[in-house]
This record gives sequence, C-alpha cells and structure tokens, in this order.
Amino acid sequence: MRGKTGTLGAISSLAAVAAVAALAAGPAGAAAAARGAAEVQGTAAVRGTASAAAIRPVPGWAGRLMARAAGTGRARPSTSAQAAAAAFTGSVLYGVSCTSATACTATGLSTTSDGSNYKTLAERWNGTAWTVQPTPTPGANGRKGGALDAGVACTSGTACVAAGYSYGTGGDRLLGEGWDGTKWASQAYVSPPPAAFPYGMDCAWRKDCMAVGTRINGYTLAEHWNGTRWSAQTTPHLGALLGASCPANESCTAVGFNAAQHALAEHWNGKTWSTQSSPSLAQGSSLAGVSCVSASNCVAAGWEGSQDVWHPLAEHWAGGKWTVLSAVPNPDPNGGVEFNSVSCTSATSCMAVGDDENGLGTGQATFAAQWNGAAWTVEPTPSPDTFSALFSVSCTSATACVAVGASSPQTTGAVTPLIETWDGTAWTVQTAAS
Repeated sequence: MRGKTGTLGAISSLAAVAAVAALAAGPAGAAAAARGAAEVQGTAAVRGTASAAAIRPVPGWAGRLMARAAGTGRARPSTSAQAAAAAFTGSVLYGVSCTSATACTATGLSTTSDGSNYKTLAERWNGTAWTVQPTPTPGANGRKGGALDAGVACTSGTACVAAGYSYGTGGDRLLGEGWDGTKWASQAYVSPPPAAFPYGMDCAWRKDCMAVGTRINGYTLAEHWNGTRWSAQTTPHLGALLGASCPANESCTAVGFNAAQHALAEHWNGKTWSTQSSPSLAQGSSLAGVSCVSASNCVAAGWEGSQDVWHPLAEHWAGGKWTVLSAVPNPDPNGGVEFNSVSCTSATSCMAVGDDENGLGTGQATFAAQWNGAAWTVEPTPSPDTFSALFSVSCTSATACVAVGASSPQTTGAVTPLIETWDGTAWTVQTAAS
C-alpha cells in the first residue's frame, strides 16, 4: 500500500526534484506523478516551510492531481511567449455551483501538454449542454497564469464568484473572478494578495464571499470579498482550511485540519474567526468540505486513518459542538476512501462525493454517499477511466445534484474533466465542454 499523501509527512528537496521531473509526463503526469512532493507535504504546511502549500492536502491520486503551481510542483515557463506556444491539452474541474437543475457553473484549470503552464477554466450548464465560458487568465504585471481551483459559488443565475491562485514574479497569489451573467472579470484586492493558496470558498450573496486555504507561512487563510475588493482576515490556527459554507450574511463555517493533523472547524461571525469544538479524533483526520443549511446546522465530510489506510469521515454541527455522524459504509477497507465535498439541501438530505483508491494504488474510482438524516447510503457512481475522482458537488434538491472532477486512463495519461449528475435514482456521466 502506498503511503497516504497530503496531511502526513514532511517536504524535502528530493521530493521537489521528483515533482518537477514528473512534469514532463504531461498534465496527469505532472499532477499525478508529483508523487514525491505530494507524499511528503503536509507537516511542512503547518510548520511554515517555504514550500508549504505546493500540493493540496488530499490523499492519493486525487491529491496528486491537485499539484500546485509552486516551486515544488511545476516547471514554469521562462517567458510569456514560451507559455503561449504550448497547447492546453488537459483540464480538471475542481468546483461546481448550481442555482437550479438547468443552471450550473463549474471551474478549474486547463494545463499545457508539458505541465508548464495553467490557465483558468469555467464551464456553464444550461440544462442541455456544457459550454466553455471565456475567463481572464492573469498575464500582466509579472503574472504568467493561474487557475480557478478553489471552487465557485453562484448566488443567482447571473452572479457567480470563483477563487484560485495566480503565479509569476513574486510568487503565488490569491485570484478572484466574478461572473455577471454575461462575462467573467478579474476582481480587485485591497493590497497585494498574500502568498497563499485558497482551497475552498462560498458566498452568502454576490457581495459577501469567503475563500479559505493556507498561507505559505503555514497559517490558515481566510479572504473576504465585499463586492468591491478581497481583503485578508486573521484566523487563529496553523494548518489548512479546505472548505467553507456561508448560509447567511456575515456567517461562515470553514473546515480543514490543524497543526496536530486533527480535523479543524472555525466560524466567522462577521467580525472574527473562532474555533468550534470538535471530536478528539485520531491523528490523520481532516474535513475537506462543509455544507450548512443554517448557522446552527452543518454537515462536514473528509477522511481519517493511518498512513496506509484511510476511510470517509462525516461530522455534524448542531449549534453547540461537532459530533461524528453514523459511520459511512466503506467499500474498500484496505484502501483509501475519502470525501472531498458535501452538499446539503436540508438537515436530512446531503450528498457527499470523493474517491476510492485501491490498496496497491493501481486504480482509483469515484465515490458518493447520501445522508438521509439517520444513515449514509453509498450511491454507485461511474468511473470512466482507471483513475477517476470527484472533487466537488452541488445539489439543488434531494434528486438533483451535479458533481465534477477528473479522470485519466493511467497515472501519466491525459487528464480530462469529469461531470456526473444525480437524478434521485442513479449517477450518470455528462459530456464536459473541454
């Protein structure tokens, strides 16, 4: 069994070399085979190492596919002309948000064939087909590219905000973009954006959004959008926040893991962030996504386990403390099964998605389970390729969900976007635009 990536281990120069060398294998190879950095990154992220946030802290192939544009994760183009000359041949969708069964937006990135450059990606569902929407990719003032891989939140059919990062001279920075129903545009920042990586986001409405993640110095990240500019907020922990849910104005809950590698939850009351009480789980636990139907009713999903085997984890917030929900059925006790995202439409209806990597690391399948208020039920999901994963889900009702991710025939093969829909009975694959 291969070692669990993301939240365990410590970064090393050898891992950095392995990650950069792997980029030559193409988009999947760049992310999937950035194994060395991904396997050992994690503890460094909570100790303030310069390479802290190079890889998103998610286990297995899914985590390696989320390799970041940092010094340990990607060989950068030397000039803008060189970057422009390479063809964008691979794409991954990291976030999705639906306001109805016929209106969804998904965001992520496209990558060049040599893995040396990324550009932003957004796709729109109109009830019939997915189409690519033009998005600005940073290319001025020393910026050389970027991605919308922290997610997207749509508060109406004509208002969406997406977050990610840009890279170039001066390092990697927060990137925010907004859609007004007609076009996507870059969003301003109060001061130069911090050296950080957002991993998740949500909006209470179009002028009240929160992006969360981790800073290069190892502290958790929270950035607020007020409709005019993004600005930094102070958060109380070393660690990483991987998901956020904002059910009301000036009210957000964010989840992730802390410096001790235990599941972490924090709450924003419009003025300050505070830590929420959570179960004392074994080391190696993390909450990757959260969905709140109200400030006093949230469900979070992630994973816990050892370096060799991990399994899905779900917790519930009822206004006083977090408690572990009933056990999620584990289809692969000897492998690695995790939740990457969860979406709730009521206190008794949630859908969580993720992936299941087998014990040998030779394959990974999509995974989904539904919560009915009393128990979890695994809902079979299609896995188009040998390696397939779902990174985000958005539900508008108990019988209407859209999940997005990526798939590849092999660890070094071309990566293609993956979109699946739930109709209350079964999950089916949809055709992505890119």
